[in-house]
Amino acid sequence: MMPTSDADAFRFLTQASFGPSADDVARVKTIGYDNWIDEQFRMHLQSTHLQTVTATAIARAATSPNPLDVNYSWWTHALKDPAQLRQRVAFALSEIFVISTSSVDRGQMAASYLDMLTDKADGNYRDLLEAVALHPAMGQYLSHLANRKEDPTTGRVPDENFAREVMQLFSIGLYELDDSGNPALVNGNPVETYTADDIKGLAKVFTGFSWYLPPSKTSLPWWYCFWHSNDCADPRQDSTSMTAYAQEHSTSIKQFLGVTVPAQSTADPQASLKAALDRLASHHNTAPFISRQLIQRLVTSNPSNTYVSDITQVFRATNGNLRSVVKAILLHDEARHPASASMSTYGKLREPVLLLSHLLRTLPQSSATYAAGQANGTTAFYRIADTSDPSTGIGQNPMRAPSVFNFFRPGYRPPQTQIEAAGLVAPEMQITSETTVLQYANALAQFLDQGGGEWIGGSAGFDVHFDVNPMYSLATSPSALMSAVSSTILGQPLPDDVNNEAIATLTAMPSTTARDRTNRIKAAILMTAVSPSFIVQQ
Repeated sequence: MMPTSDADAFRFLTQASFGPSADDVARVKTIGYDNWIDEQFRMHLQSTHLQTVTATAIARAATSPNPLDVNYSWWTHALKDPAQLRQRVAFALSEIFVISTSSVDRGQMAASYLDMLTDKADGNYRDLLEAVALHPAMGQYLSHLANRKEDPTTGRVPDENFAREVMQLFSIGLYELDDSGNPALVNGNPVETYTADDIKGLAKVFTGFSWYLPPSKTSLPWWYCFWHSNDCADPRQDSTSMTAYAQEHSTSIKQFLGVTVPAQSTADPQASLKAALDRLASHHNTAPFISRQLIQRLVTSNPSNTYVSDITQVFRATNGNLRSVVKAILLHDEARHPASASMSTYGKLREPVLLLSHLLRTLPQSSATYAAGQANGTTAFYRIADTSDPSTGIGQNPMRAPSVFNFFRPGYRPPQTQIEAAGLVAPEMQITSETTVLQYANALAQFLDQGGGEWIGGSAGFDVHFDVNPMYSLATSPSALMSAVSSTILGQPLPDDVNNEAIATLTAMPSTTARDRTNRIKAAILMTAVSPSFIVQQ
């Protein structure tokens, strides 16, 4: 499984990392795709997100981490962590098993959730699902943390929020599927996978789980920790799986998806949970539902039926082993050698954070804060803050989706477009508009001209700056400059028509002074970074 050229290695890394660095391209060419994947999953993380947000909060003189620190940590790991594939898969999982820092505003909790996804990126789906269900961030986000059993006297019923979403979004989806991920129609109509009664039955399963009970607090009345009173406060509760409190677990019969958990004489929340998660993980829909979304996040929005079916079989044969599934996705012939006849419908629109991370990994750049951390022997981090504002940023901020449905839906079809008419999907188009397209270009132009990230003042100004000096000697030759820029950013030349137009634009720009030549380099980068060849991953 060796790449035949730099372009092949570059294209592979566009799918498998946050951006193809020169070192990674060389490594893939040396050891091959399959060995690189294995090496990446074996790699130990340099630091956790939890460690990073703790350090960045201290650097800001803050009392505790908040979502700002999660931003710093996410960008730092995306740009600098050698375990690129593990981090990239964790990001893909974060867009399936969604929490959002818009609601989960405790930095330790959101960072710990991201660490959990990173740790489980090569584990089994069933284990991942349990870790998601019991993480306090998900418990807080989908409100099953401190979920109480039913009370016939008052009419109280268990919270159904997580019970609904764990089926709809995290496992089986809305409709029965065949192995290729298409609806399995009956009399021409889709068949729903679950009913309101299934939700009610599962909601009872997820009762009685609440804040972690530290061993030192077991002498307290149970409800002190269930309700997270000051007497039971412990920093580990933001990052440790929820504890099962039998006192608030429903003991009545629980029926869902053809499974019955009999009424319990003594509340047994762990037994109820096991029955539920075993059923969800083994449901015939889960393999194609999750496989298709992982293909979409990494490779292409509209995979063929064969592609999805092949990955579904790997999912089932390995008991949902994500390492095997991801490896099969990236090594599949449709990922490595897409048919030229299908290229008009192949690939995916790249979301804004992946566009920016790609540029920051392929082009020379520096962060004053990161450099200072390295020099001082403290935690080094990139000071890149909230990028979600479409009028000042790039229109997306990692880990800050507007809802549990992510930034975009996997089945989104932009209305009144050729994509919709062709029956195709383009998920990332859901956050794409005239405003975001223009602002991405404007934000990148500003980044190239003045720097990006946070304003830190002094001689640095903005924290992060691209370094265009290595291309300075090429600035007087528009053709050579465009060749170097496109090779650095794309791994191959731009299409002739786009390249010729870019060369003509650079030729029309002055090149007399040092500033003129620097502006030419920045213009070449900008034109490449807004080109369809970069915006669309193929």
